[in-house]
Amino acid sequence: MDPRNEAVLGYLEVERVAPPETNTAWVIDGYSLATHPDLCDRVKEVNEAAGKPAALRYLYGKPALVAANGVIVAFGGGTYVFCVRVPRSEVDPPLLGTIHGDAQRLKALTAHDWTLIDPWTVDVLKDEGLRQLAAVLTRAVENAADGDPPRADAAG
Repeated sequence: MDPRNEAVLGYLEVERVAPPETNTAWVIDGYSLATHPDLCDRVKEVNEAAGKPAALRYLYGKPALVAANGVIVAFGGGTYVFCVRVPRSEVDPPLLGTIHGDAQRLKALTAHDWTLIDPWTVDVLKDEGLRQLAAVLTRAVENAADGDPPRADAAG
């Protein structure tokens, strides 16, 4: 396992609800689908808009985008969680997402290598928003390919 995946896998990990070979509309590889189907489609759409630089996989019932070298570069969860492995300082402010409620584990993850972005780009025109999300994903894949961890966010 690539050590760069340790924190994100710790965040994503949940217990299986069924045997590993179980796949239904609501269970993938034995894990409950913990992401709204519309967000699953959006993660796929962003990857396609970027030219499919990553492989779409389901990890613990959540859609994830994995670079060719095995580094997880993005994932979705719930209805609104879409995180990309880039420093917050490299994301245009209208794309930034908001952590709702007391989501301590998500706050801890996004305090370092990950940034929560708005998958629906409500503050940006639809086509432009998709283009910008694709550009952020491309940066995340490039960072992973370089073998370097994302640069630390100077803003903290």
